[in-house]
Amino acid sequence: MIDRPRYESRLTAGTIPSAVIATRPSTPVGKRPKGGWSRGKYRNLLHNCWLIATADPSKKRKDVEHIVSFDAAVDFPRRFLSDESLLGDRLTKKILVLSCITVGPRENGILDATFTAQIARKFDWVLRFRLAEGYESFEEIPDFFASDLSKRLSTGGTLALVPISDRLDDLLAEQGGAGDGSLVVDRGFASNLGVTTAALSRSAEFQLALIDAAPYATIEPDLEGDEDEPDAERKPDLDADDLPRRLASDLKAARNLKNYLEILEFLFRLSDRDLVHDRMEHDPFEYLSIDALVNRDGKERGRTATLLPADMMRALTAAAKFATTYSDYILATFRDARSFDAQGVRAIEVESTRKLRPVGGTTILPIWSRGAGSREPLPPKTILLGEAIRHLFASTAILIAGFAARRDIGVRSAHAGCITEDAFGLATMLVYIGKTDKDRVAIPVPSILKTVVKTLEDLSADTREAKGTEWIFEVAFDLADTTRLVSSRFHQIIDGFLEFAGARPPEGQDRWDLSIHMLRRGYGIWYFFGLTGGSTDALSMMYRHNDPNMTRIYFTMILPGEINQLKSELDARLRSSTINRTPEDQEWIDNAYGRLSYLKAHQQAFDEPRCEVFVEKLLGLWRGTETVIGEGGKALFNDVQGIAERAMATVRVGSRANSPDALDAPLLQRLIKYAKEHFLEPVVGSNMWCTANPRDAKHLKDAKCLNIKERGKAPWKRDGQPEDLMPDFDFACNRVCIGCKFGAAFHDGQQSLSEELRQRHHAARHAATASLEHSGDVLLAELEADIAAAGPVKKGRPQ
Repeated sequence: MIDRPRYESRLTAGTIPSAVIATRPSTPVGKRPKGGWSRGKYRNLLHNCWLIATADPSKKRKDVEHIVSFDAAVDFPRRFLSDESLLGDRLTKKILVLSCITVGPRENGILDATFTAQIARKFDWVLRFRLAEGYESFEEIPDFFASDLSKRLSTGGTLALVPISDRLDDLLAEQGGAGDGSLVVDRGFASNLGVTTAALSRSAEFQLALIDAAPYATIEPDLEGDEDEPDAERKPDLDADDLPRRLASDLKAARNLKNYLEILEFLFRLSDRDLVHDRMEHDPFEYLSIDALVNRDGKERGRTATLLPADMMRALTAAAKFATTYSDYILATFRDARSFDAQGVRAIEVESTRKLRPVGGTTILPIWSRGAGSREPLPPKTILLGEAIRHLFASTAILIAGFAARRDIGVRSAHAGCITEDAFGLATMLVYIGKTDKDRVAIPVPSILKTVVKTLEDLSADTREAKGTEWIFEVAFDLADTTRLVSSRFHQIIDGFLEFAGARPPEGQDRWDLSIHMLRRGYGIWYFFGLTGGSTDALSMMYRHNDPNMTRIYFTMILPGEINQLKSELDARLRSSTINRTPEDQEWIDNAYGRLSYLKAHQQAFDEPRCEVFVEKLLGLWRGTETVIGEGGKALFNDVQGIAERAMATVRVGSRANSPDALDAPLLQRLIKYAKEHFLEPVVGSNMWCTANPRDAKHLKDAKCLNIKERGKAPWKRDGQPEDLMPDFDFACNRVCIGCKFGAAFHDGQQSLSEELRQRHHAARHAATASLEHSGDVLLAELEADIAAAGPVKKGRPQ
């Protein structure tokens, strides 16, 4: 393993990353202390408690600083990671954390502090399992270790990784029993068992064992919530009607199985360059990959549901209507509540404020509670101010997420003065982008956001002044206690708002179950794929491109090239040893990792909705709910039939069940793979779709739009002209694309072609001259011939 001198020299040899903002000798118990931290030049990586941050707290509202401990209880009895016997494992964890906040465990960009803290907690559980199984180092773990870890997590959660019942019996025997009810399961008790209080509190198995061994024992709520699960809900804003603080719900480890297994992958990757003291010589997933284990043991976590354009517009409409009609009324009621003492009063309404209530709308009472001991229900169509502000928060969040296409943290971090307007009336909003830029970026937004943001600025003004912050989604109930805030938990208040607003949920659902991320993804689907016959101007504005075609070129051609070039340069720099690198080289490498992560995230933001709609079209062709014509459409149709036949073959070979549903999973998996490897994109300004691959020179040569473009070029001016990178939609339209070998017309495209036929027939019959009539007839005949040659295709065996 490693001795103390080598342990210390390894940690003191390099510079301390800026993401480690403070350290302290040991991890404090309970709430995070404000004092006792070593900062600046006094930071020390030998300390066993680090405070890490990768975001600017003045720009990101929550989850900026995270504690990472290196002295947690990891084994029985009462064995901590800070023990001298676990010096090597403590160094391994510190190296893992350092890699996360510098170059990334996969060397593809740093991870943010939130994710790094989650990885650190996951490492503790993998270590607990290894120690419980009797392996003193990661070098010793056998080939089946990952498989056993996966099975344990999927069947019993994190606490199944250790023999908790045996440990409980041994500990109670050592303490002389606990039949008198004096036993309290708290942090100290959990440490004795080598686990966390949160794991004990959420384990049904442990609680049953505790009832048998000590029926009168009590479990102390772990108010900090160890957050063993990556998506466990953190301590939320206090709300008026909150119940006493309780732990987050027990999310099954099987849903997050991959996150635990990745710890072993990270350690294997780090073994080659950093973990000299405990090197994993063999790939822990050599025989069963992570994906195979997740498929075997994991439970479907579920990807973000698709928000179809019609449903998204209905949600946006409800949000806009509420925000514009109730903003003044809510603000006036809020000012009334601030102006007088309402304690013990049943209801207070100010006449001037009542006049602002929308005709036929809901009454808002400006008091926080109905008085001590009052149980009288509210009158019909009446809500309290706290609920009205939550609805305003929800409607504003829907509008920001829907029009600015940002994640939850971007919406939550909206600040005073975030919206500006130029001389031409174009409004832009500074939105925090946490995954890539980690900074505020100006996004063009519709003018309605000026109204709702201005209202929230007025509502939050005195709270911001009292707290010294600039967040507009923070409104205190009482300025005497600025920790009690109106809830802005979007995942809990959006559905309630839509129900209040009377917005019908999507077809087939009894409730909306709408999230911020669904609105973000819905934005891309709506603007690029939902507006058939329209343009991508709005999407281009979001990516700050002047030309819609530039958006396509940027994501399908330029961005992949940039990524590959940067990866090649990075690989070349990394071949030099760490010792020989100059500070300038290391700085370039660190910046390159960040840039690579940024580029990949932006490419994924474009490619996800593209592939999703592609798969939706392909599924429609298979199920018969969609039709297609055109040479490109025929090729798609035949490919779908071939993919379906191969999927059916796997079902027949691998399953005895003769269920139609058995085909869904393998078919969908193959269609997603097909979509990632092929192209199907809407033609700007038409109802046609293009299947031409911009990376295939033969496709570019045969594309009809480029042939037309070529005819217009002056042959004597060819020198120095850039080569066409992809089909040029400026020379494309319904008539051109239907005659192209890469054109595809789905149902709406076929309707558009029928309408164009009707219009051309009418134009030819009513031409002003015989010459124009002849030209009209020629164009009409060409279009009819192209449409006749284009389809239709019928379901059958692949051609």
